[in-house]
Amino acid sequence: MDEIDVRILELLQENSRKPLSEISAEVHLSIPAVSERLKKLENSGAIKSYTAILNPDSFGKALFAYCFTVLKNKDPEKELKFKRFIENEPDILECYCLTGEYEYLLKIRTDSTSSLESLLVRMRKEAPIIKTSTSIVLSTKKEEPSIPPCITKCKNPAPQRRT
Repeated sequence: MDEIDVRILELLQENSRKPLSEISAEVHLSIPAVSERLKKLENSGAIKSYTAILNPDSFGKALFAYCFTVLKNKDPEKELKFKRFIENEPDILECYCLTGEYEYLLKIRTDSTSSLESLLVRMRKEAPIIKTSTSIVLSTKKEEPSIPPCITKCKNPAPQRRT
């Protein structure tokens, strides 16, 4: 990956629907050259996917919370039950396995405190949960949907975008 690839990735992060003609003009390469670079970035796994990032408020999902969770025990069957629950729950957006006091961290977007409470009650009934600690997000100071592109495994970070 070189500086041109990084610039292409930055342009796609700004607008993944940006036409190849505009990208090629900005990086001073032909459209086929940009297309080839994109194919290589996709095939290498550097580009995970292209997606639309939706505004949760537009869909009535104004309440944002994090829930730290501990399972009852280390039974693989119970962990599978927990995994199935979180995969089938649309208000749970992300789940991370942690070190420390809690085993999992859930990122939740829902419509209200009552729907959050309902989700937590269902989770305790359906999944082998022994302990949770939930925090409601009051405001977001920074939220990035992806990492910034950089060269050589981020030893030499790409310049920061100015907004």
